[in-house]
Amino acid sequence: MKRNKASFFMFLLFISVSSFAQSTRETAQSQIVELKTGVLLVRLKTSENYINTLLRQGDKKGAEEARLQQEKENKEIVAAFRDNFTFCKVYFFYSRYSDKIKAGKVKGYIMNANFEKDTLYNGTDYLIGDFGESETTKLQGFIMKNKNSEQLKSPFPFLIKLNRNGVIERSKPEIVQALNKELFSFYTHVTGK
Repeated sequence: MKRNKASFFMFLLFISVSSFAQSTRETAQSQIVELKTGVLLVRLKTSENYINTLLRQGDKKGAEEARLQQEKENKEIVAAFRDNFTFCKVYFFYSRYSDKIKAGKVKGYIMNANFEKDTLYNGTDYLIGDFGESETTKLQGFIMKNKNSEQLKSPFPFLIKLNRNGVIERSKPEIVQALNKELFSFYTHVTGK
C-alpha cells in the first residue's frame, strides 16, 4: 500500500513538473514572437538619487560629474542598440518613468535613438530590458523582463552576461550583438523561420 502511495505521489510530481516546464516553454515561445512583432523598451538609468544626495551634501562638482558619467553611459547604450540590434524595433526610456512603463503608459515616455520623445507608439506588445544584475543568477549583464518588470525565464534568452566565460568583460556593443544573435536563434528555433 505504501508503495502505491509513493508511486502515485511521484506520478503527480512528474505531471506537475512536466506541466510547469511546458507552460514555461509556451510562455517563452509566445514572448519571442510578441517581441519580434513588437518592440524592446530599453531602460536607461538616471542616477537621480545619487546625484540628489551629492547635491544635498553640497558637492555640486561631484553631482555634475555623476550626471555626465550617466549621460555618457546612456549614449553608449543607445549607440550599441542603434548600431547592433535588428531583431525588432527598440525604444528607450529613463528609469524615472519605470512605473509609467510598468503601468502600460508608454506614449510620451519613450524615446528613439536620437533621444527624441516618441508620441506615436502606443502598443502593448513589448518587453523591457536593461543592464543590471539578474535576480536569479546574480550575474551582471543585459536582462530581459516582461511588462511588469519581472525577469523572464529560460528557455527565453533572458540574460546576456557581462563577462564571457566568467572572465572577459564585454563591451556594450558586444553584449547587444550577442543579444541580437540569441534572440534570432531562439526565434528561429521556435518558429522555424
